[in-house]
Order: sequence, then C-alpha cells, then structure tokens
Amino acid sequence: MSDSQKHILVVEDDEQSQKYMRILLSREYAVHIAATGQRAWEILEEDPVDMILMDLSLRDGEDGLQITRKIRLDEKFRDIPIVALTAHAFPEDRKRSLEAGCNDYVSKPFQWVHLKTVMEKYL
Repeated sequence: MSDSQKHILVVEDDEQSQKYMRILLSREYAVHIAATGQRAWEILEEDPVDMILMDLSLRDGEDGLQITRKIRLDEKFRDIPIVALTAHAFPEDRKRSLEAGCNDYVSKPFQWVHLKTVMEKYL
C-alpha cells in the first residue's frame, strides 16, 4: 500500500461482498475489511482511515447504523466520511442512514461509476 493512497474501511460481513469490494477498490485505494463492528473499531485505532463504506445489515452484533452513531460520538473519528452501502433501497432507509450520521447512501447493486463519484465527493 502506498502512502499516497487513500485508506478505505469497508464494513461488510458477507464474504462474497468483501471479495468484490476488495477487487473493485484495491487498484486505487488501500482497502481494510471489517466483518464486525468490533473489528471496524480495531482498524480505526490501528490505521489511518480516509473513508468508511458501511453495510447497514450486519448479522453479528451491532448493525451499520449503530456503528455509525458510535463513530460520530468519538472525537477521533467523527469527521471520517461514511457512505452507507445497502440492499435496503427504501426512502426511509436513506433517511435513517443520514440521520445516523452517514454522509451519503448508495444502494446495492450499485454501478462502480456511481460509487466512485460519491466517494470522490468526500475524499
């Protein structure tokens, strides 16, 4: 990983989605993957993170909205842009994501060009 690369934390518990996101992002970004909220916190404490891509539907422990709210309460991490990535595509899901502290919202399945555009807006 080059120092000039932006570091992206992907919080995603589905293994196939983790692999897909790593392949998609690793050409341009340093990618960190967390399957749980606990692992996401460990990565935040260990590595500089420029952006978080947050799956909202995590199976074990906290969901993405709970993790986002906790990040926003922590002075060290509260300014990191968070983009919700979710298969939930109802307007109220978008509203709940933004209310929890996400900067933006992208529904799955997404087009790479759209995700990249959203990411670049905050990086």
